[in-house]
Amino acid sequence: MTVRVRFLAHLRTRFGAKEKDVELADPARIEDLLNLLCDTPERRNDVFKPDGSINPQVIVMKGGMNVLSLQGLGTPLAEGDSVAILPFLVGG
Repeated sequence: MTVRVRFLAHLRTRFGAKEKDVELADPARIEDLLNLLCDTPERRNDVFKPDGSINPQVIVMKGGMNVLSLQGLGTPLAEGDSVAILPFLVGG
């Protein structure tokens, strides 16, 4: 299956692209996608906490919804899904 991943803000530089089409075996979950994408220690540290959960400084969205409000890392993916990975932004 193919999933489109968009990277926002400084994560574009970290992951080397504004967006990527990623091939995954079916069935796949958000965790599978993130493990595939986080192929360097720097990328892994940006996205994951040491315990393997999603870093609270990063928001992972599937179809416009935060995966933490879905099934977290266990959120299933389907052909053609769109996933966005962005830093948690605070402004004033």
